[in-house]
Amino acid sequence: MPDLPHTPFQAQLLRLSSLAAALGTGLAVPLVALGPATMAGAMTILVVSLVVAASCDRGALIKNTVGHAFTLVGGAVLLVFACWLISALGSFEPERSLEKWGRTLVFIPVAVMLCRHLSSDRKALELGLRTLLIATLLCGIFVLLCRYYEPETPDFLKYSFAGDLFKILKGYGSVAACLIPVTLVAGISQGGLWRWLGFACVPVLVGVIYVVESRAGFLGLGGGAFLLFVWWLVRNLPHRLAWGAVVLIMASSSWSIIDRLPAPPITNDTSFEIPFGLIDKHRQIIWGFTLEKAKDAPWFGHGPDLINRLPGANIKIPNFNQQYIPAHPHNWAIEIFAETGGVGMAALLAALFLFLRELLRRPPNYLIGGVLALNGIYWMSGLANVSFWSAWWQGSYLLLSALLFAVMRLDEA
Repeated sequence: MPDLPHTPFQAQLLRLSSLAAALGTGLAVPLVALGPATMAGAMTILVVSLVVAASCDRGALIKNTVGHAFTLVGGAVLLVFACWLISALGSFEPERSLEKWGRTLVFIPVAVMLCRHLSSDRKALELGLRTLLIATLLCGIFVLLCRYYEPETPDFLKYSFAGDLFKILKGYGSVAACLIPVTLVAGISQGGLWRWLGFACVPVLVGVIYVVESRAGFLGLGGGAFLLFVWWLVRNLPHRLAWGAVVLIMASSSWSIIDRLPAPPITNDTSFEIPFGLIDKHRQIIWGFTLEKAKDAPWFGHGPDLINRLPGANIKIPNFNQQYIPAHPHNWAIEIFAETGGVGMAALLAALFLFLRELLRRPPNYLIGGVLALNGIYWMSGLANVSFWSAWWQGSYLLLSALLFAVMRLDEA
């Protein structure tokens, strides 16, 4: 059945919801500088606008979202969640695992809906991109000023939903790295003064990564550069040779680290083969402990978001005054492997490969470069960053991806 035409009232609601969604999307990720709770405010605007849009344009939104599920990449993603569901149901705390599994499962179709909604209104998408540029620059300058002046938060703000307003978390360094390719794409796509605003965001964001001392942020920038290098390889070498070289580089570099991690229990006689300047002592201990626990459940893991609740995880390391896993492994690959097993990890890697291969096959332009750089930054930064299951971290990646794909969709129309 064809979609029914919109009434004038529905058309106006769709227009307003598009503008609200664009505004919320543009504000959400830069506002992580003020704490993940402030991001939730912008996300509320975004979610309400999508609910309004779904009430007026239900058929088109659902048809578009379901259509993505029947693609090769969409099917691979569904397989990932099927494997993770087995891990969640078999965990020793299924309620906790299912909550993280379900939330992540909801985030992805919401991002697909958002992409379609933004790309249906050029003016709204322009508002979102320009809001992102202004908010990123202002929040970046705010972070730099906070680190330079180190002000005290007034009491009436310190205990608000934002927490200590001037205490910028190190995790924002990874968010700042993710914002770099997106602000560049936003500026180039808008042209004129906005192009220069996009360029101006880059040194500010690099400065943010530096002042918050985010090694993960700089690691992410290296990952973005590496994925752009892979893009060049795939386009200039035979595909099998290019992918073979990529797999060899990634496998050898991963094994060179994994093979040198210290095995628990840690004692005064434990030797550390990896220089602390490359990977700090505590991370090496965390990763070694997590991989050791992964051996107890090699196929489907211990269950999503449960690795820090396993026996021994809260034991303090001798002469170190830190737990083996204080919160999470600070490495999405090790975390996913331990919590969803080899099956869940293999499914995720296969889905990522198919997704990136789809991008690499498209005609080259700055939009493809921006999406590839964002993915390189996100996945590489996550190797030394917050938990994979953190809502604000997943949300940052998916919101920025939705913006980039919305621009791409309009560009192809």
